[in-house]
Amino acid sequence: MNAHANQEQIHASRTTLDRAAALLTRYPRTSQDESREILCFLKTARHLDIGLLSSNESIRPRLDAFMKDHKKQLGVTAGEAGWVIGLIAAFLLVCWLLWELGTAGIG
Repeated sequence: MNAHANQEQIHASRTTLDRAAALLTRYPRTSQDESREILCFLKTARHLDIGLLSSNESIRPRLDAFMKDHKKQLGVTAGEAGWVIGLIAAFLLVCWLLWELGTAGIG
């Protein structure tokens, strides 16, 4: 799994905004590797690049179709959601403890 993640990072670093746009203009007539490259780009690219890609009116219908077809791969996994919920819970616990320490010293 780790080797797969590293391979995705290599592909994503090689994929530029222009390359992703060019691949999307051909979607759904892209190979499995090209679709994987688009997917990696969408998962790892800067938000600005994704915004620029989605603002291109000639590409937007194909981008929407790609995102619909790959909804499962682009979604948040249960592990990622659990990690975020855990971080929020830890942050709230620290805030509560700090609050309790602060009010205990005042009273």
